[in-house]
Amino acid sequence: MKKPADPGRDARFKDAPKPARSPRQVESPKNSSPPRAGEKADSGQSTRPGESSQPGEPAQPEAQPETEKPPKPDLTPRLREIYERRAQRFVTGPAGPSLKDDFLLERRTAQWALQHEEGKYRYVEAWARERGVKFVEAKTEIWVKELKVTEDRARFYVAQSLMLGYQYPGEEAVNRFGVGSRHIIELHRTADDRWLIGLEWYSDPLGDETETPAETPKRKPSTGRVPQVLAGLLAPTAEATALSTAASAGRLDLAYRYDREGAVRYMDTYCGLAAGCGNGNKYNTKFRNYMGEGGDCANFVSQALRHGGKIPVPYFTRVDGLVSHLRYTGKADLVAKGDFATVWRIAAGKPDGFRSFVRPGDVLAYQYKDKMAHVALITGFDSRGYPLGNSHTADRYHVPFDLGWDRKTIYWFVQMRD
Repeated sequence: MKKPADPGRDARFKDAPKPARSPRQVESPKNSSPPRAGEKADSGQSTRPGESSQPGEPAQPEAQPETEKPPKPDLTPRLREIYERRAQRFVTGPAGPSLKDDFLLERRTAQWALQHEEGKYRYVEAWARERGVKFVEAKTEIWVKELKVTEDRARFYVAQSLMLGYQYPGEEAVNRFGVGSRHIIELHRTADDRWLIGLEWYSDPLGDETETPAETPKRKPSTGRVPQVLAGLLAPTAEATALSTAASAGRLDLAYRYDREGAVRYMDTYCGLAAGCGNGNKYNTKFRNYMGEGGDCANFVSQALRHGGKIPVPYFTRVDGLVSHLRYTGKADLVAKGDFATVWRIAAGKPDGFRSFVRPGDVLAYQYKDKMAHVALITGFDSRGYPLGNSHTADRYHVPFDLGWDRKTIYWFVQMRD
């Protein structure tokens, strides 16, 4: 993985010409020209600093040397320490170092940042307990860009790539997945010369995608009630019904065949900062990134279906638009929908569990509070057949499909037609 280019070492600055001295800095040979009228010839004598060149004139004060600015502190090691300690917390649990040690708790923004971190770990620990797994590995890597550094305060942009591994009881196989996050973090120097977090902002792929307190999914039956705002998605038009019927009966002559493996390869290559992603942990730069404009998840899945899966799909920025297009043009079918308890029961009633109705290359949409909030592509299964997905906003690589989502989330499993 290559670090971002350092402007201070960039080859573009290496051979830059040195600035020419100003005319005042250029020395002229002595007596190079005769004195003008009214001027005295240069005698060639010099004066000492502080002395006057003319008798009777007061001495000029000696110029004081400029005071050197103190060197900027190198805080990259401190940032690596903070993020490495956080990564290991997934493995050690509460027995590890206290999270409070890294925060300047006299500041309100630091208190909010700490509350988020504590809530995330409580959620992930509860998720692991509910799924019957144990986290056994954690590795992280960060890239740091300095935004502003003074003697007692420093602000940075930090890009983090995190890999986590978990095991089921009695199994040797380690199931690894990756997430990526982008942070704005500010460190403050304390009176005892420690650098502590004063504020931190980032979109957390493990704790705040739904913008609600992260709770472990509860296995309770779904009400089955369809929100009014989504009724249109569940009521196919006559044209869509005809297309779907014709495709099912084999009467629809499609000029394409969905390449599932190609779609998965595309998702694995361009999934961004998450550990495990290819392309140097960068997005595909041929396409616009909508991360700061509501999210890039639907756009990314559209790219994978079109350029990896080789099917004619427009580039969508809205999840509901993408799901509607796939279903009502005969490209896909909704095969399961509900909260975690509902989809779990559906899988438990099948001979091969989730594999009975989910395959790599299928689409998974997330509904929260009557809104289609996110979309991912199924990219594989763990050692016990649990579906894994990739996405943008936030960046995920082979992450268990419900990790990072709370008990109110409704999952839409959309099976692509081959």
